[in-house]
Amino acid sequence: MKLISFFILLSVSFSALSQEILLKNYNWFLTDISELNLSKEEVFHDLDRSFIKTDSAICSNSAHMWANDLKIKYDIQSGKIFVFFTKINSDDGLKTWWYHASPLINENGAMWVLDAGYPYSIKSPLSLEGWFSFFAKTTSCKEINLGEIELIEFMFKGQVFPQTTKFGKYDCYYKITPHTIWTPTSIAKSLLGKDQNGRSVKVDWQEINKSELFQACLESTTTKLTYHLNSSKYRCRKYVEEKGEAMPPL
Repeated sequence: MKLISFFILLSVSFSALSQEILLKNYNWFLTDISELNLSKEEVFHDLDRSFIKTDSAICSNSAHMWANDLKIKYDIQSGKIFVFFTKINSDDGLKTWWYHASPLINENGAMWVLDAGYPYSIKSPLSLEGWFSFFAKTTSCKEINLGEIELIEFMFKGQVFPQTTKFGKYDCYYKITPHTIWTPTSIAKSLLGKDQNGRSVKVDWQEINKSELFQACLESTTTKLTYHLNSSKYRCRKYVEEKGEAMPPL
């Protein structure tokens, strides 16, 4: 009887250690992968790096596919993290970026970034601070919140953010979203309820939009030469319909 009681207490203890994370501004919980007997390392190393062209894919496209894969394979409700650069960290001498995006998961109540796009440089999950340090060369990053319209509207512009705004001086900015959000424009629309022209829009972010996923697949798995080929479209349509759900007309 004492042994049974011990195992019951042990089970309750492990359960208490597991916790979901509620994202700011979204009624969206990140699955605690430990409840699925998964580790962040296992999930990271299982991300598909063969179908997706990691050397050329746009980050938001590959992140969208990996987040979809996590949902299909493990039923993980994951997130995305978007970092927005300022002038001091947008140009490393080789390329100029204004943002970067990656999938994000929850393990035991802590968030970890799964950036599989750099297989020769990033070989394991990164903490938020580690990810900021790698890409922005700083951890002086401000989280963008609902109501900070000036910062949110910068997501429409496709250019680096200012270091100094009425919210203070920062070297980078970031937003964590549900995994269903595709691009910075999608974030802005979901938070503002309007598009870049000021027209009212309603973004349904409860599920991944299949047309967006199809487009992300085309851009992540093809070259400029093969982008318009029917074979590429067939592969991506098959990928999107992996669960047997028909796509809407494109």
